[in-house]
Amino acid sequence: MFAKLNQYRQNLSIPLIKPKKAQSQYRFEWVEDLKQLKEVQKFRATQFSDQFGINFDHGLDQDLYDLDCEHAVLRDKWSNEIVAYTRLKLFQGHELAQSYSAQEFDVSGFSQLSNIVEIGRTCVHPRYRSGKALSILWLHLVPTVLWKMKAKHLMGCVSIRLEDNKARAYYTHQFIKQLEDKKTININAISAYEPTHPKFSFPQDERIPKLFDVYLKMNAKLSKQAYYDQAFNCLDYFVFLDVNEIAKNFVLNKMVHR
Repeated sequence: MFAKLNQYRQNLSIPLIKPKKAQSQYRFEWVEDLKQLKEVQKFRATQFSDQFGINFDHGLDQDLYDLDCEHAVLRDKWSNEIVAYTRLKLFQGHELAQSYSAQEFDVSGFSQLSNIVEIGRTCVHPRYRSGKALSILWLHLVPTVLWKMKAKHLMGCVSIRLEDNKARAYYTHQFIKQLEDKKTININAISAYEPTHPKFSFPQDERIPKLFDVYLKMNAKLSKQAYYDQAFNCLDYFVFLDVNEIAKNFVLNKMVHR
């Protein structure tokens, strides 16, 4: 595996350092101080409030995991506003009970694995949800995930809201249940939820959310069971990725074809 990764690193090093002009709209950075952390917590609160219809104390989305994570930010270079965000935390298998995902899914089956990076709180500004901003954010994460964290696996949760969105939640759930086995992972939700058939729907309700599509294109595996997050009134699905697959099938392809 490491021989393959070294090959990918050689192929990726020049494009990552010298991105093409198509990326010039964006600037990537890591959060380095509490002031920047507060800014991303405000950004998260704004996106999640709009998406899930919930309110945050002091307009900040904060939790106990924030001070222990790496926070990645993509900004619009011209307006300086945050357009995409995610956070990363490295775990060893025996530490997974401390992860965010362990609150929602039974991750005990991964206790023998090593170098697992949990990805969480991913969100994108509505004006930048075409998929391009999220892809560029991911491309910039590669050096840290591969070399600094030496990740072998990535995991996390991906969500779809229920409020005024039950039809799309239902069709997304059915889409995931019908995925071929190689695109799903057998893991149990602590509180499983089965969306009911909607009384009415529109054609656009049958499309899965963009973030789900991005993960699947990265050859991620999704759980067929959904966890009902009462605080956010949404369904969470477990996501599991092999880092080798990310390097081979997503990053390299994006660099070659962009």
